[in-house]
Amino acid sequence: MRPAIKRLGTALSACAVSIGLGTHIATFFTVVPPMWIFAAVPLVIGAGVCSRLLESTPRSVRLPSNSLEWGLLIYVMFTFVYVYKMTGGASSVGIVDGQYVAVSKDRVIRAISEHECRIIPRLWPRFMTALISMVAVSCLSAFTSAESRHTDRNA
Repeated sequence: MRPAIKRLGTALSACAVSIGLGTHIATFFTVVPPMWIFAAVPLVIGAGVCSRLLESTPRSVRLPSNSLEWGLLIYVMFTFVYVYKMTGGASSVGIVDGQYVAVSKDRVIRAISEHECRIIPRLWPRFMTALISMVAVSCLSAFTSAESRHTDRNA
């Protein structure tokens, strides 16, 4: 049963990484529909459940275990700072009295340019896809690490 759970978790993680990275790259070129952004979430949750089933002593938090995971964590943090700085906390854009404006919680934050109006809707999805991809890579790493191969040999 354990090898089947490990294969399922690896497959779910790999699919989540593919969707996450694909949508993340797409955010640099176009506005990505939320359905595509959150398509990877159930896959990551399923991989997390598989990971928990394989652990003999579940951990509450898993810190990054290799340089790829640390690099992705740093990338996600920098992406968040960049997005927040660029948007000023705005979650959407709109037009009020013929002027482009940045909006947060139905409150106008500031007037923006047409260029910013095109960019802001891509920034928060960029952060979300980076975050989802980081978690998916972490799950995939947990299934493919030497630690998990060692526990399979002992099972």
